Amino acid sequence: MKTLRFWILSLICFTMFGIIVSTLTSSYYVTKKNLIENSLEQNRVYAMKLAQMTDEVFLNMQSNLEARKSDVVKNIKNPKTVTGILEQLKISGKNFNSLSVINDLGIAIATTPNLGLVGNKITSTGVKEALARKEPFISKPYYAQTGRLLILITTPLFGDSGEYLGMLNGTVYLEEDNFIHNILAEHYSKDGSYVYVVDRDGFLIYHPDKTRIGESVKSNLVVRNLIEEKSGTLQIDNTRGINFLAGYTYIEKSRWGVVSQTPFNSAIKPLSEIMFTIFSFSLPFILIFIVVAFYISNKLAAPLRKLAIYTLTDKDDQESILDIPIWYFEAKQLTETINNYTKRQEETVDNMKILSVTDPLTGLKNRRYGDFLIDELMNQNNGFSLIMIDIDHFKNVNDKFGHIAGDEVLKFTATILTDLCVDQEECIRFGGEEFIIILPRKNMQEAYILGERIRKTVEESIPPIDNKLTISLGVGEYNSGETLMQVVNRIDRALYEAKTNGRNKIVIAK
Repeated sequence: MKTLRFWILSLICFTMFGIIVSTLTSSYYVTKKNLIENSLEQNRVYAMKLAQMTDEVFLNMQSNLEARKSDVVKNIKNPKTVTGILEQLKISGKNFNSLSVINDLGIAIATTPNLGLVGNKITSTGVKEALARKEPFISKPYYAQTGRLLILITTPLFGDSGEYLGMLNGTVYLEEDNFIHNILAEHYSKDGSYVYVVDRDGFLIYHPDKTRIGESVKSNLVVRNLIEEKSGTLQIDNTRGINFLAGYTYIEKSRWGVVSQTPFNSAIKPLSEIMFTIFSFSLPFILIFIVVAFYISNKLAAPLRKLAIYTLTDKDDQESILDIPIWYFEAKQLTETINNYTKRQEETVDNMKILSVTDPLTGLKNRRYGDFLIDELMNQNNGFSLIMIDIDHFKNVNDKFGHIAGDEVLKFTATILTDLCVDQEECIRFGGEEFIIILPRKNMQEAYILGERIRKTVEESIPPIDNKLTISLGVGEYNSGETLMQVVNRIDRALYEAKTNGRNKIVIAK
């Protein structure tokens, strides 16, 4: 018959095995989920930043054309002078592969470099569309008379009397070195991550594999979303059947889409190493636990074993062992021990819960808590307002003063938020240099007033760096029926408007 010690050891080992298996299993799935979510978010932010860079280049290119078109109009009857203007423009506007002036009949007046087209009528798709539209625009990719695949960036030319004279054009050769390659070519990783760009019809404008430029990929769900002018993240099989974690952003200026994607297998590759590390750290404790369990099982079983021996001894010998501890006393002690252990575990869990919703750098609540609180307010149909805050030029702080100084700026900003939010407002570090403030049962006017106080306080305070510090803010009120993503995106657009309109501003979400 098996002894009590055997069953205690068996129970302990079984419980320990169950804990180990459940811990490793839950760690595996949670870690895998986090790796996927982090990869998707990183690709989304990466695609957004690249899209912003591309959009800024387009704005600069169109500005360069606009700045010189008056000179072209004045000298339009002097092709030699116009050619000189184009050459100067090509030097200053480094992103153009070529420049040209075409009159209202579609005849090339001047080009740089010399493409042999001067005096010829240009009948390519982009030129025809530009002549018909008579307005600034960026064309879809098309093959020019020179046989190159290109896009046309054009601005119309009008005389003093308003008559249409033609157009000033800049071109970007998609299959040759251009600004798109300069921005995106370095964004290719050995793990298979890469960036590509598609036009409004789903054709590849940029791809690390130049042979694929011009290929239609509109069967890809990400590309279809971009055609529908959407931005976001998606796990998807690409047109070649490879599973990717993609972040994508629509560019309004050119109506292109930028996609940054990482192979699924590469994203979760660290998972096995993480699990091995967890197991390796756990193994010594497991062995120690087994040794301790063996010792404790002996201690727990000893009173009953002694009592069993006592019951089997002769009555004459029993007097000498009457001091054996009785069972209910041991049970009571064990219960108290378990109760104490449970309390300690509950305290540990409570501490872990607090840590799980706290940003370790600033001490503010983190995004997980913010999402939970907003979701709870929405479920309870409680009105609330949101303030989204972004530290202006934070990247420059890290680049100029270092990441330690950047951390101090984040803590400095968090302290100001904590000091000014004293009426049930919740300050959240949303991620990076972004913060949000949740104002339960507060309207947009109250949120705006608080946001303006915060903005002025940051502007007037002395930051921990030798540089002026400002913030941009987006303010909005929850509209009944909105989803979490909708209300956050709406206010985020207001924040983006504040940053694009000069920063150090507060904009109310529409």
